[in-house]
Amino acid sequence: SAADIARVSKRGAYGGSGGAVSVKAVASGRPAARAVVVVGKKVSKRAVVRNRIRRRLIELLRDRWETVEPGYDIVISVHADISELPTAELMGHLAKAFTRAHIDKR
Repeated sequence: SAADIARVSKRGAYGGSGGAVSVKAVASGRPAARAVVVVGKKVSKRAVVRNRIRRRLIELLRDRWETVEPGYDIVISVHADISELPTAELMGHLAKAFTRAHIDKR
């Protein structure tokens, strides 16, 4: 919900990847982690591009979900148009942000 996203944005631990992707996470007390990907209109005015970025990040998140610490609410924010980045580079941005936010089990 919007209230959960606002709570994580205010209180969450920050992890950035150098400008393209950032992560904020806060302990939720739930047994499993939850995540949301936020792509604003500043990234692209076109909904098709924003949705493509969101779908790609969600799929990458599924691939590494077992490495995420349980019990966190996570907000992944996109700050640049990363729709054309190769998958390996995009995964690197996501991994760096998760590591810096200290929610990666690895």
